[in-house]
This record gives sequence, structure tokens and C-alpha cells, in this order.
Amino acid sequence: MFIYHNQESGLMELSRNFELVDEYTWNETIMSLPEPHFLQSSIWAEIKKDNGWFPFFLLWKNSIGDVIAGVMVLERKIKLLNLLSLVIHYCPKGPLVNWSDVDLVRSVFEDIKSFSREHKGLFVKIDPDVIINNAINPDDKQSHKSVPSMEDMLKITNWIESKEQIQFRNSIVINLNQSDDQLIGNMKQKTRYNLRLSERKGVKVRIGIPSDFDELFRMYAETSLRDNFVIRSKSYYLNVWKKFYDEGLCEPLIAEFKGEILAAVIIYYFGGKAYYMFGMSSDKKRNLMPTYLLQWKAIQRAKERQCRIYDLWGAPDDLNENDSMWGVYKFKLGFGGNLVNTIGAWDYPINKFGYGMYHYVIPKILNIMRKFGFRRTKTELE
Repeated sequence: MFIYHNQESGLMELSRNFELVDEYTWNETIMSLPEPHFLQSSIWAEIKKDNGWFPFFLLWKNSIGDVIAGVMVLERKIKLLNLLSLVIHYCPKGPLVNWSDVDLVRSVFEDIKSFSREHKGLFVKIDPDVIINNAINPDDKQSHKSVPSMEDMLKITNWIESKEQIQFRNSIVINLNQSDDQLIGNMKQKTRYNLRLSERKGVKVRIGIPSDFDELFRMYAETSLRDNFVIRSKSYYLNVWKKFYDEGLCEPLIAEFKGEILAAVIIYYFGGKAYYMFGMSSDKKRNLMPTYLLQWKAIQRAKERQCRIYDLWGAPDDLNENDSMWGVYKFKLGFGGNLVNTIGAWDYPINKFGYGMYHYVIPKILNIMRKFGFRRTKTELE
């Protein structure tokens, strides 16, 4: 058992350690947790389970039984040459906790480390959405809070800033608690011009359906080869898109010109936020600027679905014009959002020697996998 200090009430409260719960209990609870994220959802757990990960759902409660924190931990067992089995743990965009309650956060971190140790983990990785610059709206109690001391606390308790950042550390987010006129007024002049040009030239945007997914993957594969980034297999994306679509938590938006698909985005909705996760575009008729109109329609659609935040999902770690993401970053910034920096991914090595060896070997393996990934994508297109 541990004691934590509730900063809002000023009282010391007694709480049980975490309890393991099933996915049904988790589903009933996650929306009551601070800043629930779709990568902490049981749907994401199901997808990762199909790809070799096993999910555990942990909840913390106070002395009167109220849930005060939670995390989904993914476990992966990796066999090396059938001789050595490694166990790694990952909490995607977790844990979910009140970050201003430092004592509770410290206790949750310690319990996550203990969980990994008990499950023979090599290390455990976290990458929570803890913002280290100003929140996009300081008056919005629901928005992330700035926690500048969190990195120091992690270092003091022997967490290591990870060399393997699974999710984007930074992003650009738009506060949707504004009128359409205000949102357009916040955009860069070139962005406003391009989206209006697209509308004027006759580009139309519609909400897609699952029968569109095959064509969207083909376009996504073409985009990956053109822009030189590695993607997964077709079956993986069709599975991810359909499972969230079936639960009403994602939808494709498709830009067309005279019935021809020019570009598309796939937007996820969860916990009052919309996430621009996937974008794809054709080489045809790029002069019609369909991607600009698509983003504007996605922003409007997010407002219709009562979202308060539109997350453009991804920005460079360093604002350098030589960064491979610089062009994408400038495109996203044109829509009037704010750059948000988070603490990124942090690892706690349970086995320090094994952790060091893992991060020596894994980059070499990933380089090989990337080469095979490009070949597989070309094959699937053919």
C-alpha cells in the first residue's frame, strides 16, 4: 500500500497498489481517467495482440474505491536465435494520471517498474503526453498541463530518455473551441488561399466507408515510396482502420475531383480529441491543392463530433530546415495550430547490461527490416 498527497484537497489518502483488470473493466474506466488516449484503448490492445504483444490493464484506486490512475502495459517476448528470450514492456501514451499530483505520479512510476520486474522484463518504456511547454489554452482545465519538473523526477528515479522514440515526441495541435471564422483567421495566408483555391476548382470531400480502404492503402503505399518512409503490410492497416471504424472511432475523409480520388486522411476520435493519423495523396492534379481542403474539412468534422482538440500528429524533434519532416511541419503549421513539446519516451532498464545490448543490436535489425519493408510495399503495389 502507498500514501499519496492530493494537492487539490490537501489531504493524505491511503490507496491500494494497482490491480489487474480485464478489458471490459478497462473499457468502463478509461474515459474517467485523465486525458484518455486511443493508444491506451482496448481496441489498440487487440490490434497489438494480433502482432505479438500481450496487454495488461492496471488500475489504481484510492481508499474509497475511486479510480485515480491507470495504464495499459503491452508485453512482447522476443526470441534471439531460439536461445534467448527477452521480455519488453511498453505503455503507449501512458500512464493516464493527474500529472500535477507528483506523489501519485511517483507511486505509479514505481509500481510500473515493479510490474515489469515481476514479469521478468528487460526494460519498460513509457511515453505519456506530458507537455513541457505551455498548454495550448492555459484557461482550459481539460487541456494538458505544463509539468516542467517531470523530466527531472524521471532522471532522479533512474529513468533514461529513450533512444527509441516510438511515437512522435512533438505535435501541432489546434484548439477547436473557436468559430470557423476564427480558425480560418489563424491560418497562414498561403494555407487559406490554397484551401479556397481547391474549393473553387471543384474538389469535393466526402466521408469514406470501409470499401474505400483498399484504394486508400494503395495510395498510402505510393505516398510512402514517394516520400521515402517505411510502412507496414496492407493487412495491418486494413485491420487497424476497420477495427476503429467499426467502433465509430475513426473515419476516412476523401478528396475527389470529378470522381477521381486525389488524397485522403484517416482521422481518429477519442476522449474529446481528433487525431490526424494517416495521410495519402496521388501524384495527379496536385495543383488542385486537395490536401489543404482535406485538413480544413477534417477540422470542421472534428468540431461536429464535439472534439475540443485537433492533433496533427507529429513534428520535428529539432526545428531545423534540414530535418526530413520540415516540409510536413510547415504544412501543418499553416493551419494555425501551436507546436507542443512533450517529454517523449523514457525507459527504465530492469537489466542494465541486457538493455545496453538490446539497443546495440536493435538498430541494426531495424535497418535490415526497413529495406525489406520497402521491398514488400513495392510488391504489394504490383
